[in-house]
Amino acid sequence: MKRTRARGRPHRYGKMCLMSQPSQQDKVTAELRRAIVAGEFAPGSFLPSSRALASRFDVVRNTAMAGIEPLVKEGLVESLPKRGYRVIGAPKAFEVVWTQGGQLLPAGEEELGRGEELCAEIRQAPSPVARLLQGPDGMTVAVRSTVHQHAGAPWALREFFTPRSVADVARRLLEPEYVDEERLLAEHGLGRDGVRSSWSTRAATADEARVLKSGPAPVHFIQRTGFHEGEPVFCELTAVRTDRVHLSRSAGNPPEMPET
Repeated sequence: MKRTRARGRPHRYGKMCLMSQPSQQDKVTAELRRAIVAGEFAPGSFLPSSRALASRFDVVRNTAMAGIEPLVKEGLVESLPKRGYRVIGAPKAFEVVWTQGGQLLPAGEEELGRGEELCAEIRQAPSPVARLLQGPDGMTVAVRSTVHQHAGAPWALREFFTPRSVADVARRLLEPEYVDEERLLAEHGLGRDGVRSSWSTRAATADEARVLKSGPAPVHFIQRTGFHEGEPVFCELTAVRTDRVHLSRSAGNPPEMPET
């Protein structure tokens, strides 16, 4: 299996996990997250000491400290050696437009941009992707995955799949470098002349929650398939943090709205 990547680990599609009852550590994490989002701990302030947190939550100090670590990974707090944990705060939501072509774009932007942690690889398609591409289970595809950020925090995880036969024509799809995939396909005579997209909201997978630093927040999930002369040439799967975006859709020539 050929695999190339720029940096970061590739996203694994559809990982499943068993549900369990929240532990004491999970409860500490959930309560601290709620307090930070509610403004009880203002950005720039420090969390209470481990001794104070242990008393507050009626747990041992190690459990209190362990409960903070997920918040560091989510970007809500940062660890400062010998000083403690400083609150960064929940990132503000911003407007994202769902275009008539089914693409997601930050308001005012004409393209999604290059993203971070770009990874490109050849692998077998998960069954949902194979169905979207109208191929057999286990068909070989090229997949490009990127994490998109706003104000320094991740908001979307995007995966762009093409059949191996298409990637063999537009070979830059196999390289871990930024490229406008649809423009590249058009340059090789495979530009889309039709598109089908759908939108749903569901629980984040474990990998999506880790990459997006979203904690328990659900995600918007967008499926988008592009067709050329009636044949699917790509499908795009995007998971979006529900707490990071305001979704909008416009038609005609509406005036710009002031920022809020």
